[in-house]
Amino acid sequence: MEIREQFLVDGKLSVTNLSRFVFTRKNFSDVVLNNSVLEKNHKSHQVLMRLIEKGTPIYGVTTGFGDSCTKYVDQKSALQLQKNLIQYLSCGQGDLISIEASRAMFMVRLNSLCQGISAVSKELLQHMSLLLSHDIVPAVPQEGSLGASGDLVPLAYLGQVVQGYGQCFYKGELVDAETVYKKLNIQPYVLQPKEGLALVNGTSTMAGVMLVNLKLTQHLLYLSEVATAWQCLVLNGKREAFGRFINEIAKTNPGQGSVAKNISRYLDEENYFPQRGQDVQVGEQVTNGYVQDRYSIRCVPQILGPIVENLQHSWKSLEHEINSVTDNPVVDYEGNLEMGGNFYGGYLCQSMDFTKINLAHMADLIDRQVMMLVDDKSNRGLPANLVDVDNIPVNERNMHHGLKGVHQTVSAMTSEIIQKSIPSGIFSRSSESHNQDKVSLGMSAATSCNEMLKGMYKISAMQLVCLAQAIDLKKIKLSGSESKKIYASIRSYVPFVNRDMSLGKQIFELAESLKFQALYEQKDSSI
Repeated sequence: MEIREQFLVDGKLSVTNLSRFVFTRKNFSDVVLNNSVLEKNHKSHQVLMRLIEKGTPIYGVTTGFGDSCTKYVDQKSALQLQKNLIQYLSCGQGDLISIEASRAMFMVRLNSLCQGISAVSKELLQHMSLLLSHDIVPAVPQEGSLGASGDLVPLAYLGQVVQGYGQCFYKGELVDAETVYKKLNIQPYVLQPKEGLALVNGTSTMAGVMLVNLKLTQHLLYLSEVATAWQCLVLNGKREAFGRFINEIAKTNPGQGSVAKNISRYLDEENYFPQRGQDVQVGEQVTNGYVQDRYSIRCVPQILGPIVENLQHSWKSLEHEINSVTDNPVVDYEGNLEMGGNFYGGYLCQSMDFTKINLAHMADLIDRQVMMLVDDKSNRGLPANLVDVDNIPVNERNMHHGLKGVHQTVSAMTSEIIQKSIPSGIFSRSSESHNQDKVSLGMSAATSCNEMLKGMYKISAMQLVCLAQAIDLKKIKLSGSESKKIYASIRSYVPFVNRDMSLGKQIFELAESLKFQALYEQKDSSI
């Protein structure tokens, strides 16, 4: 019998453990709460209830929301107010965020409330942990969040499912929450004062999408390092640009050094030690070889190095965010109400905006490297468009165009990807009667980043197809374990192109496979 571990929630959640819960959910059984968490929340909830009984005007509890905060709501209507909040915010549009992002969102929201200062009841936390134990996660439209006051509209769909209505994912299927509740004999939860606000007033949805985005970007970075090593291999490139002196002594940025070291390792595994640039000979005023390579090979450590460091910073920002209290108001340890703006998703927005810029650079690099491969003026002896000319009759060769269409698609999609890289946060709009007069747009940054990643995996797949074609044309037998694994993955979807053939479906399936590997098979090395 398979033994599964419990997942303990105590307000201290690493991104590594969040990632484990989200992407290896089957390894966990119940979601359990630390007893001290329940005690802390009970105390802050009691403080809130006493303030309500005194008739204290409490934002979002006995007052209206946002610009309506001057309108007092009688304590007898406090429960209905929370229900109304979820109802009027449930107007999201667009595609649903992924199941993985929703699962992360739910866990992050629970972990935030477990800090013990949001004044929610222990019964709410227990109900949320019960739903997560059954892997019931809300179906969340991705459009509608300003990123301050947090992800109000997306998180309203969590509020629906907590109350037993709306749509949710259960065992991977999109179903009505009411149906699941009846099947599992779960009683719908009645929101207590402030609990609707505590559920929606936070950055948990953008955090969930960001987790998925960072894992996908991390794997693209790895694929780009491998692709650069292969590019050097098939084009007889130089290795000095990846050496220790250039990347650790002459310049000391750790990201650059890491990229160079990885590329060097992949080349070592292929036993590739070409002639150094300084050893190239001169005859009749012309060298008999290249002394150095184009920037899209030679400068890859400098191109990808900043991306490595930006990713590391983004992981740290995410870990801070998922362990923060991001709703408002909160109760301090002396029993005072504190009001602020921790729901403002500025850190996550900037992380996602930087990631978008990083992806634009990676897309441009892929396009340049593919151009160099297919163009017989730069591919150093490979056939134009990587056509298998040796096995095509001479009178038919001019009819075949190999991977020309693949490169055209890469160029077109690269342009589209770069168009989407404009930072989202700079488009802040004043909203909600100018109460929310400066917003983060963190969710917009996260969702547009996710859109870019869909295209990135397609052009990365096409680059790998071109490189595999070049490797086969040069009859190179890969030796490195990681290179062989990636090559085998390519060939399991896309065959060697010995005649002009349609590759659209195969490339799409390869791209989907690469995404699956990124989310479910790769370790989070930079977390």
